[in-house]
Amino acid sequence: MPSVAFESKVAPEPPVWPQSVVTVVGNPRAGSRTAAAAASVAELLASELGTPYRIDELIDLVTLAPAIFQGDQAGAETQSALETAIELVSSASVIVVATPVYKGSYTGLLKSFLDVLRPSALAGSVVVPVTVSAAPSHKLLADQHLRPVLAELGASVPVPGVILEERDLEDLQVVLSGWIRDNAGIIQATTIALQPVAEPTPAR
Repeated sequence: MPSVAFESKVAPEPPVWPQSVVTVVGNPRAGSRTAAAAASVAELLASELGTPYRIDELIDLVTLAPAIFQGDQAGAETQSALETAIELVSSASVIVVATPVYKGSYTGLLKSFLDVLRPSALAGSVVVPVTVSAAPSHKLLADQHLRPVLAELGASVPVPGVILEERDLEDLQVVLSGWIRDNAGIIQATTIALQPVAEPTPAR
């Protein structure tokens, strides 16, 4: 008997697709060069990835410091801003996390923010560490210390971090072009792989 071709009656729902690229800056100085470098990484990466990735927010943690360190004793407005930042980070598809190298590691401000996130808050997110150092001998330290904490929060960190020296900031676009070329495809593939797939809905 010849085989008969037929179409499946199971119609899967489209996968959920968070598309935001959120930037978190842990420099304790507002408007820092670290923030400018992180914004450039996010913009170039989102542009290379294309639709449906979009820049969502740059969270400069120094503006949230009172709520991070004082908790309920901080003003209601600052607490609300911190809650919004936590929600943005927890729902992002790609997170650029930037810090200067500070005393051989990343900053206490960034660590304190990561400490207020719930367990597994970064599950399903791809994180790109960005570090800025003054001395070549220190440039790998913050990245090495940051990755275990990101993993503890459930983040996927599938590519090398953007490891910058202060001199790199003078011609940042050129410095970043090679990193974007080598790693954007891996980031895209990882974000797709991390998206939850809805249960199939049988056709009626």
